[in-house]
Amino acid sequence: MAYHLLWGDLHNHNSVGLFHYSKGSLERTIEIARSHLDFFAFTGHAHWHDMPVMPNDGHLKWREGFEHHTRMWPKVKELIAAANRDGEFPAILGYEWHSAEFGDRCVLYPNDDGELCLPTHIANLTGHAKRTGAILCPHHLGYKSGLPGRGANWDAVDESVSPVIEIYSEHGGAERDRGPWPYVRHTNGPRTTFNALQHALALGKRFGVVAGTDDHFGYPGAYGEGLAAVYATARTRAALFEALRARRTYAVTGDRIELLFTVNGAMMGSVLPPTRERRIEIAVRGWDDLAMIELLKDNRVVHRHFPEDQADSCRPFAGPVKCRIEFGWGPWTALGIPRTADWLMAARLERAQFRSHMPCFQSGPMDEHRRNKVLEFSPNVCRWQSYTSREGCFAETPTNAVVFEIMGEPDSTLTLELESPVRKAFRYALGDLAKSSAIEFTATFPCESLIIHRLVPEAMYAAQCSLTDVGSGGDFYYVRVTQANGHMAWSSPIWVEGRPCSAAQATSLRTS
Repeated sequence: MAYHLLWGDLHNHNSVGLFHYSKGSLERTIEIARSHLDFFAFTGHAHWHDMPVMPNDGHLKWREGFEHHTRMWPKVKELIAAANRDGEFPAILGYEWHSAEFGDRCVLYPNDDGELCLPTHIANLTGHAKRTGAILCPHHLGYKSGLPGRGANWDAVDESVSPVIEIYSEHGGAERDRGPWPYVRHTNGPRTTFNALQHALALGKRFGVVAGTDDHFGYPGAYGEGLAAVYATARTRAALFEALRARRTYAVTGDRIELLFTVNGAMMGSVLPPTRERRIEIAVRGWDDLAMIELLKDNRVVHRHFPEDQADSCRPFAGPVKCRIEFGWGPWTALGIPRTADWLMAARLERAQFRSHMPCFQSGPMDEHRRNKVLEFSPNVCRWQSYTSREGCFAETPTNAVVFEIMGEPDSTLTLELESPVRKAFRYALGDLAKSSAIEFTATFPCESLIIHRLVPEAMYAAQCSLTDVGSGGDFYYVRVTQANGHMAWSSPIWVEGRPCSAAQATSLRTS
């Protein structure tokens, strides 16, 4: 069956809900989502049944936000229904239900008819999901359960309505307790061993994985805050929900790393019958050097592939190259020169062609009216607008970027034309960019700047692995990808069932 790889965000916020610290209109949120995603769900803060009393009456702000969300619910339904375009851009109705006891959930509806269900017990929310066909997606799992963490409670997660879980967001990563992307941004605290994905898998839980931004600036798909990758049969709500239930999903931190993973021909998320021999295929296409591809079996790495090992035989223009144009920086806040730089620029190719592009636009600074947007894309020209600032940027990274896949030769040329914040033009031979990055400044210190990163040859951003593993019991496998720039991807697991014990074996196990 043919699948489409779709990119989206199933968890994000704006001023519809906790308006005291979530920003932006829903209309803006929808416009941004349509500009750079294949699908999205809006999940406003709706209810917290066991919310504690907070210092300085902080809990009253949450209560006001929940009441505001309830008042806005008819408008939310109207706008999401109008935004949905099956076959073009599926928009999903949803909301967020908080619980210290049971863990938070995003409630995602398969149609426009969903109503707010705000119970005090997870059993009632689970029953509602079963009746309506909704999916409940647990998130920021890695915090400690209960108050103040609001992390996962695995006993309260029903796989029939929660086929996927969110393992990465702006909170950090929850694949494991010692991995990258620690939890540092929120009052909920650090992450715990027992609420990491690996612990849940070791318990025998069967979940697919996604990432979602959990962005609070009204910016679904914000770069660096997480994206969900879904292998769907069509660009429709129904196809998305079928793929989510089948766990044909994976998670990325920011770069849209293409990852295909099969065992005996079965896609990620599959459960295979008992078999001793497992033929494993992995294909990856990243947007930067691939530092490492790892295959994990029962949470242990059983194979590592390092594309850099083939670097000696790598010819830069044997295939397409990746070209990252990053811009921003500017005066740091200690200088007392706060500003937002508006960028309008174009990249033009001679004797070469753009094959694809990836926008890397972050959520900050929050601005209701400014937009990051690719305005034009053709084989020879890409034109885009953006804005950057050190104030209000995500993770203290005051840059945005656009990355291109280019088919060219060493004597092909790339011209970068700036219309704003200054009028300048720069011209480079691709052969030179294959050897070294190029850095330019818009003026003198303390001005903004840009970099065209050193080109990445196909041999360094694309890799395939084929191997065979054997096993006799029930096992699960998943893939972890790490790029040189730190961005990562995690596949949903594939499970291989164990063979049932004979009566004699069962007796032996009980007495051993």
